[in-house]
Amino acid sequence: MPIVMRWTAVLALASLSCGAASPSPQPVATTPGAPPAPPATSAASSAAPALAAPRTGIIGTMAHVPEATFKMGSGSGSPAEMPVHSAHVAPFDIDRTEVTVAQYSQCAHAGACVAAPATVQWPDVTPEEQHLSRGECNQDRADRQDHAVNCVDWAMADAFCRWAGKRLPTEEEWEYAACQGDCDAAMKSKVGRAIARGASRLPDSAPVASGSPGPFGLYDMAGNVWEWTASAFCPYDHQGCGDHRRVVRGGSWSVVDFLFVRLSDRSSGDPATRNTNVGFRCARSSDSR
Repeated sequence: MPIVMRWTAVLALASLSCGAASPSPQPVATTPGAPPAPPATSAASSAAPALAAPRTGIIGTMAHVPEATFKMGSGSGSPAEMPVHSAHVAPFDIDRTEVTVAQYSQCAHAGACVAAPATVQWPDVTPEEQHLSRGECNQDRADRQDHAVNCVDWAMADAFCRWAGKRLPTEEEWEYAACQGDCDAAMKSKVGRAIARGASRLPDSAPVASGSPGPFGLYDMAGNVWEWTASAFCPYDHQGCGDHRRVVRGGSWSVVDFLFVRLSDRSSGDPATRNTNVGFRCARSSDSR
C-alpha cells in the first residue's frame, strides 16, 4: 500500500486563507534555465505536446516570501506536528501554482526529465492497483495539460525544479508560505463545514488555480495534490535523523478527513513512490526586497 493513502470518497479544496494578515507580493516571472545533461535514466518524449493556455495568467509565475521567524507545527495535531517551535526562513520565491502536466512535458521533451509515467508505483503495488489507477495519472490525459502533474516520484520532481533553475521547497518554507502562524482552528472550521455540506467533491484532481489564492497569492496549498518537499521526514526535535522518506504537504483531492488538509499536517512519502494524489511546486532562494 502507498504511504499516502487513497480513499474512495474525495474532497478537492482550493487554498484556504489563514487568520493572520499577509503581505501582497507581486508575482515574479520565471524562465527555465539551460537544461543540464540528461540523467542516465531519462526518457525524452518524441514530441512536445500542445501547451494549454495559462489559467488566469498566473501559471509559471512565482511569489516572493520575505524573511521571517514563525511558530511552526501544531499542539493539537498528530505527534509528527509536535512540538510547536520557532522556525526561520530566509527570503525565497515559490511557484504560485503546482507544476502542471504541460510544464513538466517541456522538461521531458528537453531530455532533462524522465517522461511522467502513466502508472502508480509503491512497495508491493499490484498490477490490479496499477490498472485501476491508470486513468488518474494526468499525463496520460490530453484534456489535463493544466492539471498538476502527478504520478511522479521525488527524484522526478527534484529534476524538474533543477532544470527550471529552482529547487523543491523545504517544509519550513512550504508551511510559512501556506499560512502564517497557527491556523488549525480556522482550517478545522472551514474544512469541517465544507465536508459537512458535501461541497466541491471531485473524483480526482482539478486544474491548477481553480480556486482563490491564499496567503502570499498561492493556489492549491490545501487540496488538489499533496506536494513533495526537500525535507526528510524527521521529528521536529530530532532534525538530521537520516530518514530516507520525504515530507509531503497540503492534502489532496482524495482526502475525506479534514485533519489531512490542515496546513501544519505532515505526511511521509518514500522517494520512489508515485501516486495519483502527489505532485509538487518549486522554490528558489532570493535576496531581500
